Amino acid sequence: MINKCRLLNMSRIYEEVDPIYAATCSDITLCSNSKGFFKGLADDLVSLAGEEWLNKFELVEDGKKVTFFMENKEVMEALTEVLSRIQPLHRGKDARISSQRRGDAQSALKNEDLMKALALASQAVLRAPVTGENEAIDGGVSLALALWLRSEILLKLNRPQAALEDLKLALKERLPARMRAHYYWRMGHCYRGTGEATRAKVSYELAGRLLAKDEVAKTQLTKDIETLDYTVQSKRPPDKNATTLTGGAKLNLPSLSKLLKIVEEENKGRFAVASAPVRTGDVLLVDSPYAACLLSDYYGTHCLHCFRRLADCEESAPVWCPKCSGVVFCSIECRDTAVSSYHSFECQFLDLFVGSGMSILSHIALRMVTQSDLETCLTIHSKYISNDIKTVEGSVLNDIEGVAKKSKMKSRKERLNRNKKSHKMSVEKNDRVDVMEDKLEDKNNFEEKLELKAAQVYSLCTHSDRRRGDDYLKRIVMGYFLTECLKHAGFFKNCNKNNLTKAQQSICELIVRNLQLLQFNAHEIYETVRGEHQFSGSKPLYFAVGIYPVGALFNHECYPAVTRYFEGRKIVLRATRPLTPGEVVSENYGPHFMMRTLRERQRALACRYWFHCECTACKEDWPTMKQMNNDSISYIRCSNLACRGKLRGSVQRMGDRCSLCSTPIDKDLVTVKIDTINKCTAQYQEGAKLMDKEMPEEATATLCSAIDSFHEAGRPPHLETHLAQEALRSCFAVRGNIHILKKDGEKDNENK
Repeated sequence: MINKCRLLNMSRIYEEVDPIYAATCSDITLCSNSKGFFKGLADDLVSLAGEEWLNKFELVEDGKKVTFFMENKEVMEALTEVLSRIQPLHRGKDARISSQRRGDAQSALKNEDLMKALALASQAVLRAPVTGENEAIDGGVSLALALWLRSEILLKLNRPQAALEDLKLALKERLPARMRAHYYWRMGHCYRGTGEATRAKVSYELAGRLLAKDEVAKTQLTKDIETLDYTVQSKRPPDKNATTLTGGAKLNLPSLSKLLKIVEEENKGRFAVASAPVRTGDVLLVDSPYAACLLSDYYGTHCLHCFRRLADCEESAPVWCPKCSGVVFCSIECRDTAVSSYHSFECQFLDLFVGSGMSILSHIALRMVTQSDLETCLTIHSKYISNDIKTVEGSVLNDIEGVAKKSKMKSRKERLNRNKKSHKMSVEKNDRVDVMEDKLEDKNNFEEKLELKAAQVYSLCTHSDRRRGDDYLKRIVMGYFLTECLKHAGFFKNCNKNNLTKAQQSICELIVRNLQLLQFNAHEIYETVRGEHQFSGSKPLYFAVGIYPVGALFNHECYPAVTRYFEGRKIVLRATRPLTPGEVVSENYGPHFMMRTLRERQRALACRYWFHCECTACKEDWPTMKQMNNDSISYIRCSNLACRGKLRGSVQRMGDRCSLCSTPIDKDLVTVKIDTINKCTAQYQEGAKLMDKEMPEEATATLCSAIDSFHEAGRPPHLETHLAQEALRSCFAVRGNIHILKKDGEKDNENK
């Protein structure tokens, strides 16, 4: 079990740089240092284990560490005693509070404070219990009445489509029959507002039949019908064009552009390089997350599932979870998807998760389990954890499209197709069975995609051989804590009793692996928050974190080649400078040479990501933005295209040959390149003016062209070019998640 030679070859760069800071960096990827009980629990168990045991623990093979941990009876007894007290803890439903919020919303509506009324009505919706659960209050239809009230408010706010959705939901939740006439009347108003006059007329006529002898109401209804405008077109916002990959998608990695490939080197692992010329602005990656979680601070403002900001959902209003009141969804579709998978296991423990102080990465480690069923998780564990080998699927990550790989993919698809066909042949063709088939096909498609992505995710680096024993122990404790929550949530309810203990350990081991790989491979997801102007004063707001199977393969450089933004949950990488075939396509993990000194960057990267950066900016110790100025020296490219050397941008101060490759220097050509760089600077200024005029497409084209031209003539560092690249980042982000702050201090949130 113990490999005594392993530590001899192990390098811990973070201990050489700043071990205390490194330990802090590692801890906060697991839990908060200041909030919750988990930090104290983990530290106590580390102390209980003792230094001698931890030294032995470090020598144990990665796949056997959980078993070795379980054999420490003293630590296990202490942990088991704490975990035995775990109970569901979440913000539940309350019909009385829902009724109170509804009354407050009606008062605000009467006072014409529509935004306050909407916020209170949304709270009434979210706190209302499932229909029929509490008959003593509102006859058990608190939810229907809250939806009814909110539809009225939404209609007054000129959001007819959202009001219509609430009306339909209110009817499903047993809206009292006595309200049916006014239900169809209001529905007619909604259809009028959406520009659907024919449907509005039908609704009005249905209302008229139910109004009985109310002649005053019928007179008004007749006027409503007579004033319908059939020339108005249906009001639907245009669909936003999805971003597409430049050069098309790779066959084996459809989220990656054909301009790139993934290679592997012994000391660098796997990383992206250009396989064809890349121009500034090219879209190089559009990747969906394997798993992603919303930060708890945004449970009330963003959809738990798709992360859309609720205040920006004009055609819908916040949708409730049937069990808890702590989260919201933007639509029934998002709600049903979440509740039918991960949220059913996480819902009842949300407040416990927050109270424990566990990190967002710990939550994603759990989500990587709860998003699928136990059987799928055990299959993943068997293939990628217990065996701990590179599978055939791993070859896809290195652009090795061999026969074995293609055959494996084909056989998997054939197997799934056979399952679908056999299912279709075994049942009678009727409507109910068609629905079952659709669900089976959706599940098979999801499991197929998950299987393909799991192969990519579980080949990402974990640096387990460099992890200290106390750090590893804390991750096992987190794994046990989350597994215990899953036990209480019913995740193992269909497991054979004879296999239950083994299954629970396997899930714990899977979570522990997740915790390790997430530390180095996760991405923060953000939206750009702005005011009236598209660029002035805009800033990123980070509200979620995800693990991207292909996005995680981009190595770091302090002068990156790409920038990222997000479209919903998808990550998009676009080039911020041109690249030639074979050049590394680098991302930036946080420390950028413009903002932080070499020493600061090296410390941050070594302690947070456990590597020593050797990018050009570090090797040459480029100056920060504060150290550069407009009079800084410009560097010219050597005329030898294969040479990485750079010449001082002054004809008088140049020698006769390149100091790196000895190529003769053509002074006339140098003059031309200096003129080109000066023209680029003028183009940068033109791009800035276009941004001031809020013309992002034109500004993008101008900046991309100028940056390409600069790199043909010059070499970084060059202050104006780097500032232009930062401006370009803002232009790209316009296509991503955007939230526009409302005027006059209007409230953004409907249900906070």
